[in-house]
Parts: sequence; structure tokens; C-alpha cells
Amino acid sequence: MEDFQAWKQQYEEICQQAEREEPPPEKTARGKPKHSKGRNLLNRLKTYQREVLAFACVKEIPFTNNLAEQAIRGIKIKQKVAMCFRTLQGAVIFARLQGVMNTLRKQGLPLLKALFNIYHKNQIFLRYT
Repeated sequence: MEDFQAWKQQYEEICQQAEREEPPPEKTARGKPKHSKGRNLLNRLKTYQREVLAFACVKEIPFTNNLAEQAIRGIKIKQKVAMCFRTLQGAVIFARLQGVMNTLRKQGLPLLKALFNIYHKNQIFLRYT
């Protein structure tokens, strides 16, 4: 807990220095003033201070969410390239395949062989139902 307090103190000092270097924008007559990128980052760091500091004190918390990002990357790329899915059924099938392939990757299984086995087992199952 002592380490956490030391990290928290240093973090707050850095945020105070950033506050001086990135002052909030001045109010204008119309609408909300636009914040700079640095100011937006500072606001997020202050809002999520506890979560940011968790990485310094709890070793079990991974620093990145790469697995989560990798899981949605294929879907976002498909959406970006094609602009959308043509049907809801197509989107569901694509999402299901992505989920299966991500699970196979995480378990270290060969994708093509596993998909081949899944396909053929389903074909045999469909013939007898």
C-alpha cells in the first residue's frame, strides 16, 4: 500500500504540471470550447487515475487489452473494407467464424485443420438429421 501512495503522489504531481502546461480552453460566446489533444489526454488520465495506477501496483493486471483488440480487429477491418455487411445473417456467420478462429488461435490449434474437421463433422451430422 505504501508503493501505491508513492505512485499516486507522483502521478498527481505530473497531472498538476500538465494542468499548468495544458490549461483549459477559454469560454467562447457560442457552444462548448474545443479541447486540445493534450487536454483530452489529461482529462482521461485524471478521470481514470485509479485504473492507470493499477498497473503499477497489481502485477496480474495486463498492461494492454491486445486480446480484446485482436478479437474485434477482423470484424472492424471487414466493416471498413466492405462498408457494411449485406445481411444480418452474413454478419452473424462472419462473427461466429471469427469467434471460432480466435478461440483456435488462443488454444494454439491449427486453424485450417480444425475448420476442415468442423466442416466435415457438420456435413456428416446434417446428412443424418
